[in-house]
Amino acid sequence: MTGRKLSVATALLGAMLLAGCDKAPTQAPTTSPPAAVATEPGVIRFPAGSPDLDAIEIVAARSGPLPVSADLNARIAVNEDLTARVGAPVAGRVTRVLVDIGGPVRAGQALARMDAPDLAQATADKLEAESDADLKRRAADRARTLFEGDALARRDLEAANAEARSADAELTRARLRLRNLGGGAGTDLSLTSPVAGYVLDRQIEAGQQLTPGQSPLFTVTDPRRLWLLVDVPETAIARARVGEAILFEVNAFPGRRFAGKITRIGLAVDPATRRIQVRAEVPNPDLALKPEMFARARFVTDDGETAIRVPNAALFEQGLKSYVFRVDAPGTFRRLPVTVGVRGEDASYVTAGLKDGDKIVGEGALLLNAQMAGEQ
Repeated sequence: MTGRKLSVATALLGAMLLAGCDKAPTQAPTTSPPAAVATEPGVIRFPAGSPDLDAIEIVAARSGPLPVSADLNARIAVNEDLTARVGAPVAGRVTRVLVDIGGPVRAGQALARMDAPDLAQATADKLEAESDADLKRRAADRARTLFEGDALARRDLEAANAEARSADAELTRARLRLRNLGGGAGTDLSLTSPVAGYVLDRQIEAGQQLTPGQSPLFTVTDPRRLWLLVDVPETAIARARVGEAILFEVNAFPGRRFAGKITRIGLAVDPATRRIQVRAEVPNPDLALKPEMFARARFVTDDGETAIRVPNAALFEQGLKSYVFRVDAPGTFRRLPVTVGVRGEDASYVTAGLKDGDKIVGEGALLLNAQMAGEQ
Protein backbone atom coordinates (compact mmCIF):
# COMPACT_ATOMS: atom_id res chain seq x y z
CA MET A 1 0.00 0.00 0.00
CA THR A 2 2.80 2.33 0.91
CA GLY A 3 4.61 1.59 -2.38
CA ARG A 4 1.50 2.48 -4.36
CA LYS A 5 1.27 5.91 -2.69
CA LEU A 6 4.91 6.61 -3.52
CA SER A 7 4.31 5.73 -7.19
CA VAL A 8 1.34 8.12 -7.43
CA ALA A 9 3.33 10.90 -5.77
CA THR A 10 6.24 10.35 -8.13
CA ALA A 11 3.95 10.50 -11.17
CA LEU A 12 2.36 13.74 -9.98
CA LEU A 13 5.77 15.31 -9.41
CA GLY A 14 6.93 14.32 -12.93
CA ALA A 15 3.82 15.82 -14.50
CA MET A 16 4.40 19.08 -12.65
CA LEU A 17 8.00 19.20 -13.85
CA LEU A 18 6.95 18.57 -17.47
CA ALA A 19 4.34 21.29 -17.28
CA GLY A 20 6.97 23.69 -16.01
CA CYS A 21 9.28 22.87 -18.91
CA ASP A 22 6.53 23.50 -21.55
CA LYS A 23 5.72 26.95 -20.19
CA ALA A 24 7.24 29.74 -22.34
CA PRO A 25 9.72 32.03 -20.63
CA THR A 26 8.47 35.44 -19.70
CA GLN A 27 9.69 38.10 -22.24
CA ALA A 28 10.96 41.47 -21.16
CA PRO A 29 8.62 44.33 -22.16
CA THR A 30 9.71 46.19 -25.33
CA THR A 31 10.04 49.97 -25.38
CA SER A 32 8.85 52.06 -28.37
CA PRO A 33 11.18 54.75 -29.71
CA PRO A 34 10.37 58.20 -28.37
CA ALA A 35 7.78 59.99 -30.48
CA ALA A 36 8.11 63.42 -32.09
CA VAL A 37 6.95 66.32 -29.96
CA ALA A 38 5.39 69.59 -31.13
CA THR A 39 7.06 71.91 -28.62
CA GLU A 40 5.46 75.14 -29.90
CA PRO A 41 3.24 76.16 -32.81
CA GLY A 42 5.05 75.51 -36.09
CA VAL A 43 7.94 73.59 -34.50
CA ILE A 44 8.41 69.83 -34.24
CA ARG A 45 11.30 68.07 -32.52
CA PHE A 46 12.49 64.48 -32.89
CA PRO A 47 14.65 62.88 -30.21
CA ALA A 48 18.08 61.63 -31.17
CA GLY A 49 17.97 58.23 -32.84
CA SER A 50 14.37 58.56 -34.03
CA PRO A 51 13.84 56.38 -37.14
CA ASP A 52 11.62 59.13 -38.59
CA LEU A 53 14.74 61.20 -39.25
CA ASP A 54 15.90 58.66 -41.82
CA ALA A 55 13.03 59.65 -44.14
CA ILE A 56 13.86 63.37 -44.02
CA GLU A 57 16.24 64.86 -46.60
CA ILE A 58 18.17 67.97 -45.56
CA VAL A 59 19.30 70.36 -48.32
CA ALA A 60 20.90 73.80 -48.39
CA ALA A 61 18.97 76.74 -49.84
CA ARG A 62 21.19 78.74 -52.17
CA SER A 63 20.96 82.26 -53.54
CA GLY A 64 21.05 82.90 -57.28
CA PRO A 65 19.77 85.23 -60.01
CA LEU A 66 16.00 85.56 -59.99
CA PRO A 67 14.49 84.09 -63.18
CA VAL A 68 11.66 85.92 -64.86
CA SER A 69 10.17 82.77 -66.37
CA ALA A 70 9.41 79.18 -65.55
CA ASP A 71 11.51 76.39 -67.05
CA LEU A 72 11.46 76.27 -70.86
CA ASN A 73 12.33 73.38 -73.15
CA ALA A 74 15.66 73.84 -74.92
CA ARG A 75 18.46 71.92 -76.58
CA ILE A 76 22.17 72.37 -77.14
CA ALA A 77 23.29 72.87 -80.76
CA VAL A 78 26.53 73.55 -82.59
CA ASN A 79 27.39 77.16 -83.32
CA GLU A 80 26.68 77.32 -87.04
CA ASP A 81 28.90 80.40 -87.39
CA LEU A 82 31.84 78.19 -86.37
CA THR A 83 30.78 75.01 -88.19
CA ALA A 84 31.70 73.67 -91.63
CA ARG A 85 30.29 70.68 -93.45
CA VAL A 86 32.76 69.38 -96.00
CA GLY A 87 31.69 67.41 -99.06
CA ALA A 88 33.21 66.23 -102.33
CA PRO A 89 33.31 68.96 -105.01
CA VAL A 90 33.83 66.38 -107.78
CA ALA A 91 33.42 62.67 -108.30
CA GLY A 92 36.26 60.41 -107.28
CA ARG A 93 37.54 57.69 -104.98
CA VAL A 94 38.83 58.17 -101.43
CA THR A 95 42.49 57.20 -101.15
CA ARG A 96 43.17 58.19 -97.54
CA VAL A 97 41.30 59.53 -94.50
CA LEU A 98 43.50 61.76 -92.34
CA VAL A 99 41.33 62.59 -89.29
CA ASP A 100 38.86 60.86 -87.00
CA ILE A 101 35.89 61.94 -84.87
CA GLY A 102 36.98 64.09 -81.95
CA GLY A 103 40.32 65.04 -83.47
CA PRO A 104 41.46 68.69 -83.55
CA VAL A 105 41.58 70.44 -86.92
CA ARG A 106 43.29 73.63 -88.10
CA ALA A 107 41.75 75.92 -90.69
CA GLY A 108 42.97 74.72 -94.09
CA GLN A 109 44.03 71.30 -92.80
CA ALA A 110 43.50 68.32 -95.11
CA LEU A 111 40.84 65.91 -93.85
CA ALA A 112 41.08 63.30 -96.61
CA ARG A 113 42.59 62.69 -100.04
CA MET A 114 40.83 61.41 -103.11
CA ASP A 115 41.63 60.49 -106.67
CA ALA A 116 39.58 62.88 -108.82
CA PRO A 117 39.90 62.62 -112.62
CA ASP A 118 37.95 65.87 -112.94
CA LEU A 119 40.84 67.65 -111.23
CA ALA A 120 43.09 66.96 -114.20
CA GLN A 121 40.40 68.30 -116.52
CA ALA A 122 40.09 71.45 -114.40
CA THR A 123 43.86 71.96 -114.60
CA ALA A 124 43.74 71.59 -118.38
CA ASP A 125 40.83 74.03 -118.60
CA LYS A 126 42.81 76.61 -116.63
CA LEU A 127 45.87 76.26 -118.85
CA GLU A 128 43.72 76.58 -121.96
CA ALA A 129 41.98 79.64 -120.54
CA GLU A 130 45.34 81.26 -119.73
CA SER A 131 46.55 80.72 -123.29
CA ASP A 132 43.33 82.04 -124.81
CA ALA A 133 43.29 85.10 -122.55
CA ASP A 134 46.90 85.93 -123.45
CA LEU A 135 46.11 85.60 -127.16
CA LYS A 136 43.03 87.83 -126.92
CA ARG A 137 44.87 90.51 -124.93
CA ARG A 138 47.64 90.69 -127.55
CA ALA A 139 45.02 90.91 -130.29
CA ALA A 140 43.36 93.79 -128.46
CA ASP A 141 46.70 95.58 -128.12
CA ARG A 142 47.33 95.28 -131.89
CA ALA A 143 43.85 96.52 -132.64
CA ARG A 144 44.44 99.57 -130.45
CA THR A 145 47.68 100.34 -132.28
CA LEU A 146 45.98 100.05 -135.67
CA PHE A 147 43.05 102.17 -134.52
CA GLU A 148 45.38 104.93 -133.32
CA GLY A 149 47.04 104.88 -136.78
CA ASP A 150 43.65 105.19 -138.48
CA ALA A 151 44.12 101.72 -139.93
CA LEU A 152 41.22 100.05 -138.09
CA ALA A 153 37.59 100.94 -137.58
CA ARG A 154 36.32 101.66 -134.06
CA ARG A 155 33.86 98.77 -134.16
CA ASP A 156 36.72 96.33 -134.82
CA LEU A 157 38.63 97.75 -131.84
CA GLU A 158 35.58 97.37 -129.60
CA ALA A 159 35.09 93.78 -130.78
CA ALA A 160 38.73 92.93 -129.96
CA ASN A 161 38.41 94.47 -126.50
CA ALA A 162 35.18 92.54 -125.84
CA GLU A 163 36.84 89.25 -126.79
CA ALA A 164 39.76 90.04 -124.44
CA ARG A 165 37.40 90.76 -121.55
CA SER A 166 35.47 87.55 -122.20
CA ALA A 167 38.70 85.53 -122.22
CA ASP A 168 39.77 87.12 -118.92
CA ALA A 169 36.42 86.22 -117.36
CA GLU A 170 36.77 82.61 -118.51
CA LEU A 171 40.28 82.48 -117.05
CA THR A 172 39.00 83.75 -113.70
CA ARG A 173 36.28 81.08 -113.69
CA ALA A 174 38.77 78.32 -114.51
CA ARG A 175 41.15 79.46 -111.78
CA LEU A 176 38.36 79.61 -109.19
CA ARG A 177 37.15 76.13 -110.09
CA LEU A 178 40.65 74.73 -109.77
CA ARG A 179 41.12 76.52 -106.44
CA ASN A 180 37.82 75.15 -105.13
CA LEU A 181 38.96 71.68 -106.11
CA GLY A 182 42.10 72.04 -104.03
CA GLY A 183 44.51 73.23 -106.72
CA GLY A 184 47.58 71.26 -107.65
CA ALA A 185 48.27 69.12 -110.67
CA GLY A 186 47.29 65.58 -111.51
CA THR A 187 44.26 63.85 -110.01
CA ASP A 188 45.17 63.95 -106.28
CA LEU A 189 42.64 66.14 -104.46
CA SER A 190 42.65 67.15 -100.77
CA LEU A 191 39.40 67.76 -98.88
CA THR A 192 40.22 70.58 -96.44
CA SER A 193 38.43 72.25 -93.52
CA PRO A 194 37.72 75.97 -93.87
CA VAL A 195 37.44 76.41 -90.09
CA ALA A 196 39.39 75.40 -86.99
CA GLY A 197 37.79 73.14 -84.41
CA TYR A 198 37.15 69.45 -83.87
CA VAL A 199 35.72 66.71 -86.08
CA LEU A 200 32.15 66.27 -84.91
CA ASP A 201 31.08 63.75 -87.55
CA ARG A 202 32.76 61.63 -90.24
CA GLN A 203 30.95 59.75 -93.01
CA ILE A 204 33.85 58.63 -95.17
CA GLU A 205 36.14 55.59 -95.51
CA ALA A 206 39.13 54.75 -97.69
CA GLY A 207 38.06 53.29 -101.04
CA GLN A 208 34.64 54.95 -100.94
CA GLN A 209 33.30 56.36 -104.20
CA LEU A 210 32.19 59.97 -103.89
CA THR A 211 29.88 62.14 -105.95
CA PRO A 212 29.20 65.87 -105.72
CA GLY A 213 26.13 66.87 -103.74
CA GLN A 214 25.99 63.86 -101.42
CA SER A 215 25.59 64.34 -97.66
CA PRO A 216 28.52 66.01 -95.86
CA LEU A 217 31.55 63.80 -95.38
CA PHE A 218 32.93 65.75 -92.40
CA THR A 219 31.39 68.13 -89.88
CA VAL A 220 33.93 70.37 -88.16
CA THR A 221 32.95 72.74 -85.35
CA ASP A 222 34.33 74.51 -82.29
CA PRO A 223 32.57 72.86 -79.30
CA ARG A 224 33.92 75.49 -76.90
CA ARG A 225 31.22 77.87 -78.15
CA LEU A 226 27.76 76.40 -78.57
CA TRP A 227 24.21 77.56 -79.12
CA LEU A 228 21.23 77.06 -76.82
CA LEU A 229 17.95 76.92 -78.77
CA VAL A 230 14.96 77.69 -76.55
CA ASP A 231 11.32 77.17 -77.50
CA VAL A 232 9.46 80.09 -75.92
CA PRO A 233 5.64 80.29 -75.75
CA GLU A 234 4.33 83.41 -77.43
CA THR A 235 2.88 84.49 -74.07
CA ALA A 236 6.41 84.65 -72.58
CA ILE A 237 8.37 86.10 -75.49
CA ALA A 238 8.22 89.64 -74.06
CA ARG A 239 10.59 88.50 -71.30
CA ALA A 240 13.33 87.63 -73.78
CA ARG A 241 15.73 90.42 -74.74
CA VAL A 242 18.84 90.28 -76.88
CA GLY A 243 21.95 90.68 -74.74
CA GLU A 244 20.37 89.40 -71.52
CA ALA A 245 21.46 86.31 -69.64
CA ILE A 246 19.74 82.95 -69.63
CA LEU A 247 20.33 80.08 -67.20
CA PHE A 248 19.85 76.40 -67.97
CA GLU A 249 20.46 72.88 -66.66
CA VAL A 250 20.99 69.51 -68.32
CA ASN A 251 20.22 66.04 -66.97
CA ALA A 252 23.85 64.96 -67.32
CA PHE A 253 24.95 67.34 -64.54
CA PRO A 254 22.23 67.56 -61.85
CA GLY A 255 22.47 70.70 -59.78
CA ARG A 256 24.97 72.43 -62.08
CA ARG A 257 23.73 75.63 -63.69
CA PHE A 258 25.07 76.91 -67.01
CA ALA A 259 24.71 80.42 -68.41
CA GLY A 260 24.46 81.96 -71.85
CA LYS A 261 23.60 85.26 -73.51
CA ILE A 262 20.65 85.77 -75.84
CA THR A 263 21.80 86.71 -79.35
CA ARG A 264 18.71 86.27 -81.51
CA ILE A 265 14.94 86.16 -81.13
CA GLY A 266 12.91 84.53 -83.87
CA LEU A 267 10.73 86.70 -86.08
CA ALA A 268 7.84 84.26 -86.48
CA VAL A 269 5.71 81.93 -84.37
CA ASP A 270 5.74 78.25 -85.27
CA PRO A 271 2.10 77.66 -86.30
CA ALA A 272 2.19 74.06 -85.04
CA THR A 273 3.62 74.68 -81.55
CA ARG A 274 2.79 78.38 -81.06
CA ARG A 275 6.36 78.91 -79.90
CA ILE A 276 9.19 81.21 -80.94
CA GLN A 277 12.80 80.09 -81.05
CA VAL A 278 15.28 82.11 -79.02
CA ARG A 279 18.99 81.53 -79.52
CA ALA A 280 21.74 82.08 -76.96
CA GLU A 281 25.50 81.70 -77.19
CA VAL A 282 26.98 79.44 -74.52
CA PRO A 283 30.65 79.17 -73.50
CA ASN A 284 31.77 75.57 -73.03
CA PRO A 285 35.45 75.70 -72.00
CA ASP A 286 35.50 72.28 -70.32
CA LEU A 287 33.53 70.62 -73.15
CA ALA A 288 30.97 69.33 -70.64
CA LEU A 289 28.02 70.26 -72.85
CA LYS A 290 27.37 68.20 -75.97
CA PRO A 291 25.32 69.12 -79.06
CA GLU A 292 21.77 67.74 -79.02
CA MET A 293 21.57 67.55 -75.22
CA PHE A 294 18.14 68.55 -73.90
CA ALA A 295 18.05 71.40 -71.40
CA ARG A 296 15.70 73.33 -69.12
CA ALA A 297 16.22 77.07 -69.52
CA ARG A 298 14.90 80.18 -67.82
CA PHE A 299 15.28 83.91 -68.37
CA VAL A 300 16.83 85.97 -65.57
CA THR A 301 16.71 89.66 -64.72
CA ASP A 302 19.63 91.91 -65.59
CA ASP A 303 19.22 94.19 -62.56
CA GLY A 304 21.07 91.95 -60.10
CA GLU A 305 17.93 90.78 -58.27
CA THR A 306 18.46 87.46 -56.52
CA ALA A 307 16.28 84.78 -54.93
CA ILE A 308 16.69 81.59 -52.91
CA ARG A 309 16.53 78.44 -55.02
CA VAL A 310 14.80 75.48 -53.34
CA PRO A 311 13.72 72.08 -54.68
CA ASN A 312 10.01 71.78 -55.33
CA ALA A 313 9.87 68.83 -52.93
CA ALA A 314 10.61 71.27 -50.10
CA LEU A 315 7.52 73.40 -50.81
CA PHE A 316 4.00 72.63 -49.66
CA GLU A 317 0.83 74.69 -49.53
CA GLN A 318 -1.75 75.32 -46.85
CA GLY A 319 -4.57 77.52 -47.93
CA LEU A 320 -3.15 80.30 -50.07
CA LYS A 321 0.33 80.24 -48.53
CA SER A 322 3.50 78.30 -49.32
CA TYR A 323 5.72 76.85 -46.60
CA VAL A 324 9.04 75.10 -46.05
CA PHE A 325 10.60 73.45 -43.00
CA ARG A 326 13.84 75.04 -41.80
CA VAL A 327 16.27 73.10 -39.63
CA ASP A 328 16.75 75.06 -36.38
CA ALA A 329 18.88 72.38 -34.71
CA PRO A 330 19.54 68.66 -35.24
CA GLY A 331 16.12 67.02 -35.15
CA THR A 332 14.26 70.34 -34.76
CA PHE A 333 12.23 71.70 -37.68
CA ARG A 334 10.37 75.01 -37.95
CA ARG A 335 7.60 75.59 -40.48
CA LEU A 336 8.11 78.93 -42.24
CA PRO A 337 5.87 80.79 -44.69
CA VAL A 338 7.72 81.82 -47.87
CA THR A 339 7.01 83.90 -50.95
CA VAL A 340 7.59 82.07 -54.23
CA GLY A 341 8.65 84.29 -57.13
CA VAL A 342 9.03 81.75 -59.93
CA ARG A 343 8.16 78.06 -60.04
CA GLY A 344 10.18 75.74 -62.25
CA GLU A 345 9.90 72.08 -63.18
CA ASP A 346 12.32 70.85 -60.50
CA ALA A 347 13.00 73.92 -58.37
CA SER A 348 11.44 77.24 -57.43
CA TYR A 349 12.77 80.65 -56.40
CA VAL A 350 11.81 82.12 -53.03
CA THR A 351 11.92 85.91 -52.73
CA ALA A 352 11.06 86.16 -49.01
CA GLY A 353 11.22 83.89 -45.95
CA LEU A 354 14.66 82.26 -46.38
CA LYS A 355 18.26 83.34 -46.60
CA ASP A 356 21.27 81.91 -48.40
CA GLY A 357 22.65 78.84 -46.66
CA ASP A 358 19.54 77.94 -44.64
CA LYS A 359 19.17 74.19 -44.14
CA ILE A 360 15.70 73.06 -45.15
CA VAL A 361 13.78 69.80 -45.56
CA GLY A 362 13.61 68.52 -49.15
CA GLU A 363 12.03 65.10 -49.61
CA GLY A 364 9.78 64.35 -46.64
CA ALA A 365 8.41 67.85 -46.11
CA LEU A 366 4.81 66.80 -46.74
CA LEU A 367 5.06 63.84 -44.36
CA LEU A 368 6.65 66.06 -41.74
CA ASN A 369 3.80 68.55 -42.04
CA ALA A 370 1.23 65.77 -41.69
CA GLN A 371 2.99 64.45 -38.60
CA MET A 372 3.06 67.94 -37.09
CA ALA A 373 -0.68 68.26 -37.64
CA GLY A 374 -1.21 64.95 -35.84
CA GLU A 375 0.87 66.00 -32.84
CA GLN A 376 -0.91 69.32 -32.32
